[in-house]
Amino acid sequence: LITFILSGLALIAVMMGVSAALRSPLFVVQVVEVVDQLKDAPVSSVEIVGLAAVPVGEVSLFDLKLSLIEKRLLSNAWIKSVVLTKRFPQTLAIQVNYRTPVALVQGTTGTLQYIDQDGTVFGPFSLSSRPDLPIIAGTGLGDSGGPSLKSAVDLLVSWSSHSWGSKNQVSQVEYDSEEGFRLWITFLPSYRVLVTLGHDFDTSPKGEGLARIDAVLGYIRSHQVPARQVFADANKKIVVRTVRGS
Repeated sequence: LITFILSGLALIAVMMGVSAALRSPLFVVQVVEVVDQLKDAPVSSVEIVGLAAVPVGEVSLFDLKLSLIEKRLLSNAWIKSVVLTKRFPQTLAIQVNYRTPVALVQGTTGTLQYIDQDGTVFGPFSLSSRPDLPIIAGTGLGDSGGPSLKSAVDLLVSWSSHSWGSKNQVSQVEYDSEEGFRLWITFLPSYRVLVTLGHDFDTSPKGEGLARIDAVLGYIRSHQVPARQVFADANKKIVVRTVRGS
C-alpha cells in the first residue's frame, strides 16, 4: 500500500512538473527563423515570417499549432511545401520548398501564370521572377477531349533534357486542334522557326523524333538556311519550308 501511495505521489509530482514547464516563460517563442533560404527566393524571409503569423512572446512552443502555420504558409502560390521544426527552448525554424516554374501559361483573357513540372498552374506572372520562360498557349489545352497542360510541360521538359535544348530554345509551345503541337524555336532574337509536330509525334525524352528534329535545326542554324517552318508530321519525314524567294 505504501508503495502504491508513493508511486501515485511521484506521478502527481511529474504531472505538476510538466504543467509548470508548459507554463514556464522559458519555452515561450521568441525567435522565428527561416533556414536554408535561397538567395534569389521568390518569397522573402520577411514575407515568410509574416505569413507564419507566429505570436512571438505570447505562446509556448508546446502549444504552437504547426498545422495552422503550415496552412498559412501554403496560401502563397510559390510555396510548395514547408518543414517546421521546434527548436527548444524558444525558436521555431521554417524551411520552405518553392515551386520551380518551367513555363508561362496564357489564359483565355491573355493573362500569364506560371506552371511547374507537375503541371500545377500558379502565379500570377511577374517581371521580377523568371520573365524569360517559354509560353504555353493554344485553344483546347486542358479542355475535355484535348491534351492536358501537363503534356505540354512534358514536351518542354523532354526538349530541354537534351544538351542541344540550349542551342535551339523553345520560346513558345502551341496546341492547335487541327495541327497538334507546334514549337516556336528561337536561334537568335530575330530568327524563329515554327516546328509542327502533329498529334501522334513521339515527344518522350528517349524517342528519336526530337533528336531528328534537332539534327534538322542544327543544319538550318549552321548553314543559315532561311527556314520558316518545319513539318515533322509528314508521313515520318521532316519537311522544311523556306522563306519565299530564297
